[in-house]
Amino acid sequence: MTITDLGCELDGGAILDPAVLEPDVPPLVPDDSGDGQLRSVSIALGVLGCFETEAELGATAVARELGVAKSTACRMLAALAAGGMLERTGSGRYWLGLRLFEIGQLAVDRLMLRELALPVLGELRDVLRETAQLAVPVGADVLYVERLESSGAGTIFHTELYRRGPGHSSSAGKAMAAFNPVMERAILTRGFVRRTPFTIVDPARYRQVLRQVRVDGVAASREEHTMGLSSVAAPVVVARGDRKVAVAAISVVGATSRLLGPRKIAVVQSVRRAASRVSLALARS
Repeated sequence: MTITDLGCELDGGAILDPAVLEPDVPPLVPDDSGDGQLRSVSIALGVLGCFETEAELGATAVARELGVAKSTACRMLAALAAGGMLERTGSGRYWLGLRLFEIGQLAVDRLMLRELALPVLGELRDVLRETAQLAVPVGADVLYVERLESSGAGTIFHTELYRRGPGHSSSAGKAMAAFNPVMERAILTRGFVRRTPFTIVDPARYRQVLRQVRVDGVAASREEHTMGLSSVAAPVVVARGDRKVAVAAISVVGATSRLLGPRKIAVVQSVRRAASRVSLALARS
């Protein structure tokens, strides 16, 4: 079923194809118009905003509120419903969908995660005198939502290159993928890019590494992303039914000689303990 097939409600409750209402109205998202696409995004946000004060709305009310053609409102409502942001009711109107709730809950969880993790990151940085990070999964990538740099870290981590990166070449990515099937599948599906001579690019070898991470509860990346730099990470997990799923990772990054040399055992223990503290705090919140 296409978006047009979903139809548009009229004041009397009948359903008509949106094109019948206003045949002269151009498509909502022109194929080659950047301005048209931006306008569509603006209208979509406006439509969702209409539901802040009303639990259930139809195309007529949305069009009146936003000052757009009814057929435009109809197509946008149908598009948002197709994406799970809205749901069509038995009366032919719409209300907020579960997908929007899930995304909102994810945002709340991540804000809470950051608040709970910040003091733990600060202690970890001070104890190890290394840069401490909080990472979350974004598809097959790792997004560092918080980073507390040590005094000798310099400015290297301020670049966008170190804000988001491929999950397969980072310790945080391994720590999360080992306990997050969705992320593991995303990484294996996208494939592996070799960043340094030490980057793991063989799927079988990668799966073997993840199995070991599940046993150890900690992951390491030895110069797989940047020569001279290594990292150690442990997953932050929450209970999902009868299993634990990683929603984030705590990691430290620094010179290979410092992290994976004589201090390696102390680094591993400190990182594992920090991640456990955040996991416990999440469970109690």
